[in-house]
Amino acid sequence: MSERFPDDCPTLTRDGVTVGFSPAPDGMTLWAWWRDTDDRHTDSEVIGAFGTYEAGVIGALKAIADRDISTAGTEPDPDVVAVEAQFLEKTFTETDWMGLGF
Repeated sequence: MSERFPDDCPTLTRDGVTVGFSPAPDGMTLWAWWRDTDDRHTDSEVIGAFGTYEAGVIGALKAIADRDISTAGTEPDPDVVAVEAQFLEKTFTETDWMGLGF
């Protein structure tokens, strides 16, 4: 795999900021990572490893919220988390990880 994650990995976007998801090397968790380079992070910089799709979505939404002082530390809406986690699970399980180099 290259030094950055492939463009075809599942993503979540809020307020123009995109977080990508992929399997972690341990095969038991998923990684969430920044999709683009900006003044705060670089493309493919890992945000964290999460044991469930829901935890990954919560981690991604919190990381995005923490970028803005007015929303830093806020908890994501549980209804949004449920919808996004269901969508992430669907796209994650449909992704051809071998084809992407994992």
